[in-house]
Amino acid sequence: MEVNPNYIFELQAEMLSALSNAKRLMILKALGKEEKTVGEIASQIGIEVQNASQHLSIMKSHNIVISRREGRAVYYKLATPIFAECCELVRQAIMEDLENRRAMLQRYQKAK
Repeated sequence: MEVNPNYIFELQAEMLSALSNAKRLMILKALGKEEKTVGEIASQIGIEVQNASQHLSIMKSHNIVISRREGRAVYYKLATPIFAECCELVRQAIMEDLENRRAMLQRYQKAK
């Protein structure tokens, strides 16, 4: 099946836009490779259950998470572990950049 590359970039932009919220990134990290209830997620990242549900709804609408119901509980997991891996790589790049800036600032302060 031939897919227009521009269409893929548009989908990627929409998905990244859905992840452009710190709480959603925290949810993504909290899920990792585990399935969790909304309550477990909310407790782990320190937000209200209702707020976590809203974030999860947005993430679900962009196929970032999937859910299943068991009785009254709704369990969420990542649609693919690639999302967590991608965000971890970005986090590592940010940490590396911060470390480089810190080292550069220290060199600057010593040179004064």
